[in-house]
Amino acid sequence: MAYLELFERVANHVRRQGVTVTFTRGKPLSASAIERARAKSVIPIPTSLAEFYAEVGNGLTFSWSADVDAALFANLAFPKFADCVIESLPTERSRIEWSDTYDFRFTKNPAMARQTALKMRKWLRFHDEGNGDEFSLDTALDPAPVLFNQHDWFDGGSGENGHRLSDSLLQFYTEWAQVCFQFPRSLWWPNVFREDGPGVDWSSDEFREPFKLPVRR
Repeated sequence: MAYLELFERVANHVRRQGVTVTFTRGKPLSASAIERARAKSVIPIPTSLAEFYAEVGNGLTFSWSADVDAALFANLAFPKFADCVIESLPTERSRIEWSDTYDFRFTKNPAMARQTALKMRKWLRFHDEGNGDEFSLDTALDPAPVLFNQHDWFDGGSGENGHRLSDSLLQFYTEWAQVCFQFPRSLWWPNVFREDGPGVDWSSDEFREPFKLPVRR
């Protein structure tokens, strides 16, 4: 019960601060239902995602908001399984990574950008930031790492995209749970990327007390 333990621990800590938590989830999916969907999906369903739906359930909502500061909150909405299963590509063709003709002329390195776009065809999004940015799983690898997909990466950028947030879905939620699933104060995740490599600086003052879990000893 790795995921559920994380969410319950965070919920209990936030409630101890006098803040209401909304935590709802769907019915856990059977192994057979997951395998049938995996067989149809154009983009692979990684094992970590299958395990999440089998344990947590078919979709999840987890949120809280501290009245003292409108920017101090958590708001997770994990999609239903059907929304992650892509059985055909027409709806994906509008995304820049699926264009075979776009020349990436506004990036500093169009050749690198083309390679980035090809890699992104294996990314499976599971979290929408609301501004077009997303958290995605790179299904080309196993376990599938969690990546930050910046929506305007091809508009004047280097040609790269996909800062690695964590090595797996469970590791990402385990690390994010340390700050009770807060969003950065600035609401801009790149502000808390580690400067020396992959990952997130969870010790950043963008994540605030008392909504941090005590260290277990």
